[in-house]
Amino acid sequence: MIQVFRNVSGKHKDKFPNGREYLLDVETKEPAKFESIEELINLFKSEGHDIETKEDLIRWQLNIESVDE
Repeated sequence: MIQVFRNVSGKHKDKFPNGREYLLDVETKEPAKFESIEELINLFKSEGHDIETKEDLIRWQLNIESVDE
């Protein structure tokens, strides 16, 4: 499983745990978990974003971390 976050700095850093803003699950308000990077990319594509690869995620300043289920 993976989670996605972006690093937050400056005056807003203290609003996010560890300076990380996680992509949240709209139903649970917890960090969203994905089975694979492909699943994550397909979500962004379904929302109309021009993301095709992991490198596109990096250009958006998104970070991916592995997590236990």
